[in-house]
Amino acid sequence: MTRRIALIFALITTVAFAGGCHAEAPKSPPTEGNSSDQPYPNWPPLLNDFRFHWTAEPGIDVTTGPAMVVRAYLEAYDTAWFTLNLDNLFPGFRRATPENQKPEGDFLWQLVDIRPLGSGYTKTAKDARPHFGYQDLHFLELTPTGNGYRAIVCSGEYAHFVESPSHPGKFVSIGVNEDAAQLYRPSDRGVYPYQIDLTQHDPRLLPNPPAPVSAPQRGPAPAPDHDVFGDWFFTGASSSHWGPGNDPKSADFPSLELTKRCEDAMPLPETERLAMMTGFKDQPPPHGDAIPGWPAKAQ
Repeated sequence: MTRRIALIFALITTVAFAGGCHAEAPKSPPTEGNSSDQPYPNWPPLLNDFRFHWTAEPGIDVTTGPAMVVRAYLEAYDTAWFTLNLDNLFPGFRRATPENQKPEGDFLWQLVDIRPLGSGYTKTAKDARPHFGYQDLHFLELTPTGNGYRAIVCSGEYAHFVESPSHPGKFVSIGVNEDAAQLYRPSDRGVYPYQIDLTQHDPRLLPNPPAPVSAPQRGPAPAPDHDVFGDWFFTGASSSHWGPGNDPKSADFPSLELTKRCEDAMPLPETERLAMMTGFKDQPPPHGDAIPGWPAKAQ
């Protein structure tokens, strides 16, 4: 179950109570987060055997402009989430985001979890474990709004694995029930839409923010070693629910149509995704290179 959806379930309970294409590398033994074998100082050892793989609709370039900033946001968010450590956020993430809103009173769902590891989450870095394989991310839409952009990104979690706690020596996808290595729900396909809003004109921007990054951000590194957020600010992000907490229509996001579009945008067809993400595996999928990756040195 994807991280924000799992957290949303917990938040709903709280609110109710208060209100009444991949380049595959050859298989190699997992490094299991060995910090002595860390080729990228800005990449957590727990993710040595994990990478992000991006694709995008025609006309969307994830190496420049707002699309690159959205890519940085999601990768930074996930990196901190997977390692249960906010110290692993990319440089500039905190400046580019507001603090999470509490899910009580007059709140917006898209601000409840705009930063990772927020309200209702109790695990810490000592609970983290190595991650393996890769995560497919497809940039589906980038639409101008009044003073910024709205992005729709599809996250495929079927090739993202951890070691099985119940079957030693085996690996299990994060998109399934770990105990049985089967889908949580018959409708699950391991693909989730995210909606993200951002602007360069938010009053919460600190004075004199860095200038926007102009050089295309691609390279061999799995994460940037410098601040790529510039003067962008995120005003909303969610994979489940969007709008006021007291509006029943907030639960309409994501729609079934949008979820289907995301599923259809994945590089692998449904049958291959389901075969990959269900059952206990002897090896996780090879992670390959970061796509498009980040420059080895600041550009």
